[in-house]
Amino acid sequence: MNENTSRDATGAASNLCSRCGAGFTCGMQAGWTECWCATLPVLETIPDAAAGCYCPDCLKLLLGSGSAAMSDGSARD
Repeated sequence: MNENTSRDATGAASNLCSRCGAGFTCGMQAGWTECWCATLPVLETIPDAAAGCYCPDCLKLLLGSGSAAMSDGSARD
């Protein structure tokens, strides 16, 4: 786990999106056989690899608009 990860009352991993701050569960950290993100295409350019995972909405947005457009954080909410 990193600084953007904690455990909820059930013991499941609860992550905070490094882009928008929304809470979500990383399947790999929660012990699932596959994370939800494994069903999506690979993000070719990761804006900030050290920041951690993105929530489903932000990852889909990055995949749809091109990650380079958001690498400086200018499109953050």
